[in-house]
Amino acid sequence: MKFKIGLMVLVLIAAMAAPYFMKGKNGEPLMSFGVDENMDILSTEQTRQQYAKWQDENGVWHFGDDIPEGVHTEVVNVDTAANVIRSVKLAKKETTDNLKKPSQPTAPSLPLPMTVDPGKVSEIMDDAANVQNLLDERAAQLEKVR
Repeated sequence: MKFKIGLMVLVLIAAMAAPYFMKGKNGEPLMSFGVDENMDILSTEQTRQQYAKWQDENGVWHFGDDIPEGVHTEVVNVDTAANVIRSVKLAKKETTDNLKKPSQPTAPSLPLPMTVDPGKVSEIMDDAANVQNLLDERAAQLEKVR
């Protein structure tokens, strides 16, 4: 039993250490212990700022460095690097010149929210009015039964 537990612990340690030794696509280890030089968005002393907040006589909150005299203020600590996500570089798209144009003209496409041919809108509105009339008649019939 002790041998199995020891073997499991050894396998777990090896699995956790493997990314530090396995090489990635660029030939460097998948993980490292050092700080990445490309991580320029880390929180530093330069990204931390302090502001004052106060409430005026109308109950509106104000934030800023210029504090009016005679107003009770609270200090707000802000880290401008918080919740910053590094952008991802996308692959370049082909230009429209490189794409083949269709030999036959295609019908104009409708914008996404529009699922009906604009010429049939009046017909659909008439159908909706007829459905409303049927529902009103049904409601009147139910009122008579009560």
